[in-house]
Amino acid sequence: MMYDTLIERCPLHILTDNLEYEEWLEKRRGSIGGSDAGPIMGYSDYASRLTLYLQKKGMAESREMSRAAQRGKLLEPLVRDWFAQSYPEIMVSKVPYMFYSPDYPFMSANTDGLLFLEEGRMVTIGDKKIAGLGGLEIKSSKTGYGFGKDEIPDTYYAQVQHYMAVLDLPWFVVSTCFLETEQIEEYVIYRDKGFIADMLSQEKDFFEQYLVPGVMPAAIGIDNEEAMITGIFEGTKSTIMLSQSEVEWCQEYTTLARQIKELETKKGALATDLKARLVSRSLSGGDERKLSAYGGPYVVSWSRYDTTRIDTDALKKAGLYERYSKKIESGRFTVTEKKRA
Repeated sequence: MMYDTLIERCPLHILTDNLEYEEWLEKRRGSIGGSDAGPIMGYSDYASRLTLYLQKKGMAESREMSRAAQRGKLLEPLVRDWFAQSYPEIMVSKVPYMFYSPDYPFMSANTDGLLFLEEGRMVTIGDKKIAGLGGLEIKSSKTGYGFGKDEIPDTYYAQVQHYMAVLDLPWFVVSTCFLETEQIEEYVIYRDKGFIADMLSQEKDFFEQYLVPGVMPAAIGIDNEEAMITGIFEGTKSTIMLSQSEVEWCQEYTTLARQIKELETKKGALATDLKARLVSRSLSGGDERKLSAYGGPYVVSWSRYDTTRIDTDALKKAGLYERYSKKIESGRFTVTEKKRA
């Protein structure tokens, strides 16, 4: 079997075929996998070191549970079979193992497949040639965001480079199913030694400086961080004493909030002043309340329009408000400074 070579390269490995989902997820939590590389390196729009830390520690739902991931799992065998039929010269095999790097045991690889061409054979995909043993990664995309003629999203690039580092492979094929166009495209990615060196350094830093000692990484400001933290918030009966570093965070937060308020006030004043100047120079008339102006590299547009809103007072008087309203959980987070005596 093709994966016998990988078993020799990676003596530490586990059979995944007979694992229940929760068992497999627990194994994933204990190591850095390929899909973790992008968030660790800051390449993902949806995940970060903080969200990854929360998932690894079991504090938040893992993204392996997401709808997109479930969709990918359903499509995986279909795309693998399609690939095998499209390239009969290439031997395609599913990999029933999770492998661990012999040099960096905290790194794991759970690939979608292995590809093999017999000695002397070579296949061209796109404008790139492949030969020997390589890997297969299967993806699905609704819109094709991040994909180009010979380009894949950075987080996927990091993922397959991670796999090549663990498994010591020279190339990977990323086979992607685009749902809107119902097309499947292949992208050949070669091993990038420089990229892998940087990736190894960052993964090692995340594992040793954050994951092992239980130190929570700082947020970088993506929406999923806020959503994940809010999701695990349950409240507390006690009052928490802030550490010195947390006091410093509060100081920076309140300083930024004050600066933002001052800038918003200044921005509003500039807008009002500009509106007043333009109104004083405009000619009345026209069917729409619109004003346009331009000069240098700038275009100014100002319009007024009517909107329709629900009259909640009328609904309450009619006794319909409670019937058609629903409660939605919301929250409030504030950081304020104590007034000095």
